[in-house]
Order: sequence, then structure tokens, then C-alpha cells
Amino acid sequence: MKTIQVKSLKGNYKICIGRGLLGQVGAQVAGVFKPGTKLMIVSQKNLAPYLKVISSSLFQKGFKVYTHMLPDGEIAKSGAELFRLSYDLLTKGFERRDGIVAVGGGVVSDLAGFAASVYLRGIRYVNIATTLLAQVDSAIGGKTAIDLKEGKNLMGSFWPPALVISDVNVLRSLPQRELCASLGEVVKYGVIRDPALFGFLEKNFKKILQKDLRMIEKVVLAGAKIKAGVVSRDEFETQGERAILNYGHTFAHGIEGVLSYKGLVHGEAVAIGMMMAAQLAADLGLCSQELPWRQMRLLISMKLPVSIKKFNLKASAILKTMMTDKKKNKGALHFVMPWRIGKVTVEKNIPIENVRKILRFAGAK
Repeated sequence: MKTIQVKSLKGNYKICIGRGLLGQVGAQVAGVFKPGTKLMIVSQKNLAPYLKVISSSLFQKGFKVYTHMLPDGEIAKSGAELFRLSYDLLTKGFERRDGIVAVGGGVVSDLAGFAASVYLRGIRYVNIATTLLAQVDSAIGGKTAIDLKEGKNLMGSFWPPALVISDVNVLRSLPQRELCASLGEVVKYGVIRDPALFGFLEKNFKKILQKDLRMIEKVVLAGAKIKAGVVSRDEFETQGERAILNYGHTFAHGIEGVLSYKGLVHGEAVAIGMMMAAQLAADLGLCSQELPWRQMRLLISMKLPVSIKKFNLKASAILKTMMTDKKKNKGALHFVMPWRIGKVTVEKNIPIENVRKILRFAGAK
């Protein structure tokens, strides 16, 4: 097992990465909560086999274990589900010393983490990440949120987990589409910070897609180290560095919003968004013309989409949704754009016509 330390003003925590960690959850969680406390496992029904192992491990360490199931999909990140979980905690008598154990991907950790941040003005929670996307990205850093009808992640908090556990073995059962979608975020890390990781993905994508756990563990470790370093230095996105993690996301959130979060999973939307951001950077002379092509070749090799043509979307509708993005400042959208593989910059005041051009380039009308 490898561990990575994450600094937080609200309490430092560690990320545990390895294989066969689910059976050790009780021992790890015992370092955060005292035996005898109540723990609410928050998860989804498709993860039931893992919940038995986790519950047993926690029970053996003397914890009182309860389970709360969320619906599948993005619908779980709603105000209704937030209140349903909060009332479940309340009716079972959860106090401030008790906690939540989120088992799942980004949807589960977002909802469970936000509930932890507001229940009794804040209780601790643990993230057990079961998707590649969660293991390299969403389980780390303390961003929690729910969606509003106007857009994604518009209500939330910075509330870091007390512990993150990433068992790479669970990725064996990850559907191929979810694996590929998660790799979109891994490509992001290569572009924004680590050219060696980008090259590793180019060289080993076939083994990764075949679920070679040795290769995947290296990917998880590399991605988690990058995310941990960035959020340790800029936890609340006030120094500018954490903004680079949004590479491709402004476009992606606009596309997802217009599609009502149907037809594309998040990592797929991010892949398309990165393609758009790279091409925008090339059009503006910020990077070479070769960079977007190199990035696109890697995305395609990982079975990720790079176009929205089949969805028949209007550029004006995507732009309107993008303007609700929580990352805009003084009414202006900010775009993370590459200078070269491994280095990006945050640009604002991009002419709207350039943005429209990129949307049409990607297949919008």
C-alpha cells in the first residue's frame, strides 16, 4: 500500500492506494473514528458486493454500521437526496463524533461530502473510491456539491475527507465505458502538469484498457499525487493553481447542461472539452498546432469522444449554459489552455466569436 499526504486547513488527511484494501477498511478508519461510533455507509445498489466486505471490516473494529442507498446517476446530487440523507442521519441519532463513509464514484462523494459538511454544522467523512475517476480526482480535495436545475455543482462546500481509500482491485469490475471516461481526467493531468504521465499513457494505453492492474495502479498513484499537491497548495482555489484542474471543464459543463446530463458521462464530456480548449489555444497562438492533434490521438486511442456532432446541439445553447458556470469571474468565462504538454495557463476575456468557432468546430450548429 502506498500513502499520499494531503494538507488541509481543516485537517490533514492521507490517501491510501493499493490492491486488496477493502478488507482493511476497518483498521484504516479506526485511525479516524473511535470504535463504538456510528458510521453511515452512503453508496449505490450496484456496489452492494463491496458494501458487505466494508461493513464486515468496520463491524469487526467495533463500529455501529448503517447503510444509506442513493439512486444511480447524477440525479443523486439533488437537494431532495441531500435532505433524505440528512434526515436518515438524524433519525438514527448521529452526533458530531459520528461519521459518513462514502463508497462509490464522484456522485456519491459529492453528495455524501456535502451532507457531512452541513449536518450538525459538520461531521467527518471517509471516501472509498470505486471508480478510476474518483481515485485520481473527485475523491481528493474536498470539493462537495449538489446540482441545481440551472447547472452542475452550483451549491456546495469545501469539506475535505478525513481519509481516502483507493483499492485498485475494484476497477476490475468497472464497465469499459466508465474506465475509458475516467481516463479522460488522467489525460488532463498529463496535459496540465506531467508530460511523463502523458507519454506513459501514449505508450501503455492498450494494457490500461485491458485492465492491467499494475499499469492502472501507476496511473492512480501519478494522478493522485498531482491532485494532492495542487489542492495542498491551493485548497480553496484562491491562489490560481487549483483552477488548472478545470482544464476542459468549462466546455464540458456547458455540453452536459444542454444534454441534461444524458448521453455523455462526465469523463467523455471532459475529453471533448479538452479537445475544444486545446484547439482554442492553438487558434490563439498559445500552443503549437501539433498539440491538439497529439492530445486528440491519445483521447481517441482511449475510446473517448472528441465531437458533439451526433447530438445536434446549438452553439448558442451551449454558450448560454456555460455562462452559468461557477468558475466565471466578473461575468467573464475563464479557460484553462495548454502552452505545451505539462504546462497550462488560465485565460480570460477570450472573444466570444472564438468560442463560438470552437463549438462549431466540435460539431455544434
